[in-house]
Amino acid sequence: MTRHVWGGSRTFGFAAALAGLAAIAGASCGGGGGGGNTGAGGTGNTGGSGAIVGGTCSPSAASGTLSIVITGTPSGHGFVNLASGQVVTQNTDLTMAAGAYTITANLVAEGGTTVRTAYTPTIDDDNPCVRAGATTTVHVVYAPIATSGLVWTGASNTPSNATLLGYDPTTVAVTGSTLAAIAADTNGSDGFTFDSYGNVWVTGGTVTDPPIARYPASEFGASGTMTPDFVLSSGSFGSGVPGPKVLAFDRSGDLWVSVVAAGKVVMFTPDQLITTGSPDAAIEEAGINAPSGLAFDNAGNLWVASNGDSVVERIDAGHLVSSGTGADLVITAMTPAPGATKLLYPTGLAFDGLGNLWVDYDGTIAMIAAATLGQTGAITMTPAVQLVTDVTALPTGIAFDELQGLWLAYSVGRFARLSASQLTGTGLVTPATIITSGDLGSAGWFAIYPAPAFTPLAHAFN
Repeated sequence: MTRHVWGGSRTFGFAAALAGLAAIAGASCGGGGGGGNTGAGGTGNTGGSGAIVGGTCSPSAASGTLSIVITGTPSGHGFVNLASGQVVTQNTDLTMAAGAYTITANLVAEGGTTVRTAYTPTIDDDNPCVRAGATTTVHVVYAPIATSGLVWTGASNTPSNATLLGYDPTTVAVTGSTLAAIAADTNGSDGFTFDSYGNVWVTGGTVTDPPIARYPASEFGASGTMTPDFVLSSGSFGSGVPGPKVLAFDRSGDLWVSVVAAGKVVMFTPDQLITTGSPDAAIEEAGINAPSGLAFDNAGNLWVASNGDSVVERIDAGHLVSSGTGADLVITAMTPAPGATKLLYPTGLAFDGLGNLWVDYDGTIAMIAAATLGQTGAITMTPAVQLVTDVTALPTGIAFDELQGLWLAYSVGRFARLSASQLTGTGLVTPATIITSGDLGSAGWFAIYPAPAFTPLAHAFN
């Protein structure tokens, strides 16, 4: 299908948003800058220049010692940047010429088997003064981000009215029954995602809820009703029902939203995600029949599950800089021969570490090989891997963990995990792990923060 581009080009500036990111250069340690305006998410630095006595810090050829002390992570490691480009990852004494220096720090992630924990830094002095013959000590203290280290699922019809449930990965490692570690009411969780700082972004559960809301990561230390620190309405969502469905950040921090009834995907820049309001979308990609799942690949191309046409579409990164319609690739997937039929109603999308695209076709989990994804036009193909879940299963959004297992909703009151070894065959499959939970009701979309480093997700860390 030929793609036609129309509308105004993307000429807006990112200066204001980038200024907000300056305290953490490359906040996700190479995983991108999704959700740069964090509210309570934390930029990592506290500011201050207490080492500069009397307002002066005279440079000289003489040297002193800059001692960087990192604490708070299990390994004792961190990710600290000097303005010179030098990176410090553990306690270090540096011999430096006397003078003033600038220090920033990045988020880090470590530990865990199926899910890692992310840590955010605080620096007690980000403009230290090194004096000749003296030692200046800077403390970088890391603290865990509350939303990290859990398996998260959106939920409906729960006993507590919670809409987002976080499970300790040790309690869902094998088939069994467990309760959620965190049961949060976020007034909806369809198509939810995380930004780089672990803040949760959700779509509203009813027409009376804000279309999109951000909940700060710091609120998720305990169960309960959460309060958003940012809400987004927009005339670009239209008035049709259903409206916004799925959220995804690109690595520039832009927020992309699939709008089902309006048949389009819209984008908001980091500048528009600072203050609650009703801005028009900066970019609109139209002509998509009931868009559902969204995913970006490593090249920055946008993949959309067109639920209404039962196809998966790719819009190239170069065409995402201005509004338009059409797609660069449209994929129709078929069941195996003989008796091949069209796979219907794609929803969730997820990329694995080899660049293959996994699609939930109404309960059939299919893999579209990376070699196929580079084509153009309209193609019809038969995925080599097609895993058919139980007829009672109700999967929607899917998410990979660190061991390359795939999480999905199962039957009422249960969710499941397909192990990496199960993602190679075809036919009817019983997931390796099936979890029953009295908290649940019905599971929905899945997400993990931080996302595995092998994924192209904006909230993935290296």
